[in-house]
Amino acid sequence: MLKWRILAITGVTFGLLGTGWAVAERQQAASQVYELRVYKTQPRQREALADRFRDHTSGMFERAGMTNVGYWNAVSGDDSDNTFIYLLAYPSREARDEMWRELGTYEDFQELIIAVEQDEERRLVASIDARMLEPTSYSALK
Repeated sequence: MLKWRILAITGVTFGLLGTGWAVAERQQAASQVYELRVYKTQPRQREALADRFRDHTSGMFERAGMTNVGYWNAVSGDDSDNTFIYLLAYPSREARDEMWRELGTYEDFQELIIAVEQDEERRLVASIDARMLEPTSYSALK
């Protein structure tokens, strides 16, 4: 009799732990947010900006905990020759803010990006349109 009681208690315990884990995973996935960033570059600087992202920036994002979802060069629309677009993912808006604060403390970020973009002679980016996105219930990206 004791053996069955122990087995029943063990089964219930594992069932509750599994349910709790599943609920926590679902809540974490539900809170994931994305950031779409559309950069308009200085004339003829899109490839230089894309190279900087490939060689430096995307790695810095990863180091700060951001998820690099994708990078694109526009091929249609206004100013497509000067438009660079990327999408990042974060566990939450709060995590996004913390990750960007951390990124700002990186010495290589300060030297390779901030210093360049503050110098009128070397800057690559003319403007940035950044938007936070939350996936719909029917989105492939959650």
